[in-house]
Amino acid sequence: MASRASTEFRNDSLPGVSPSRQEEVLAAISAVRDPEIDETVASLDFIMGVDVDGDAVTVSLRLPTFWCPANFVFLMAHDMRAVVTALPWVGSFNMKLVDHFAADEINRSVNEGLGFEQVFPQASQGLDKLRRSFDEKTFLMRQGSLLRHLRGKGFDDGFLLRVDIGELDRICARDDAELGELRTAYLEKRRKLGLPCGEASKVAADVEGNPVEDLGSHLRMIRSTAMNAGANGEMCRMLVAARREGGCGAFRAEHTRR
Repeated sequence: MASRASTEFRNDSLPGVSPSRQEEVLAAISAVRDPEIDETVASLDFIMGVDVDGDAVTVSLRLPTFWCPANFVFLMAHDMRAVVTALPWVGSFNMKLVDHFAADEINRSVNEGLGFEQVFPQASQGLDKLRRSFDEKTFLMRQGSLLRHLRGKGFDDGFLLRVDIGELDRICARDDAELGELRTAYLEKRRKLGLPCGEASKVAADVEGNPVEDLGSHLRMIRSTAMNAGANGEMCRMLVAARREGGCGAFRAEHTRR
């Protein structure tokens, strides 16, 4: 008989312990990010539960408000499906978005593999442009974090305008792990945008890959973008906490039975 278990989201796996299937799913979906603010769905506390029945996985998701934009939610939900179905043992995936005005449409789109315009016929096009705009903002924010870290290491602005990816790699090879993590995150988004990533490519670049000429102005623009994203992230956490305090205990109990 197939095993069945469900679990409330948690992040307390012990190192060296082989994760259960529930923990594998949680690890996968916890890395999915809100496309607008570049924070994980785990840190924002969006995941309500995971249910595993043999090779069938159901993920329950609840967002900060009933009116979260459907296009944002669609992108996150489809990203969750992608990382879960990439697990070799998963045979089927079911999204269970709750307490959202477009829950039926988004659940159907994810579970049937439909495009945004197929479940929202009023939409004139898909979400490629929206995702691209989010990726561009994230690229800039990650670049800003990397450049500020290098500044903190004593590198002056002239060097930051000149430094290329090859030199960055050499600095990382002899520096701390935090710089390496910032480099990895920055390059991940740079590649996703299809920008040049060769050794001679300048680190300080705009969203089209062009080298930056005025670092101060560039960093001020990035700081404004990051501040807006940070404020939105904090608002999300506050709204999620308010919703959970407002009577979702029965929902949690239903989705965390073993």
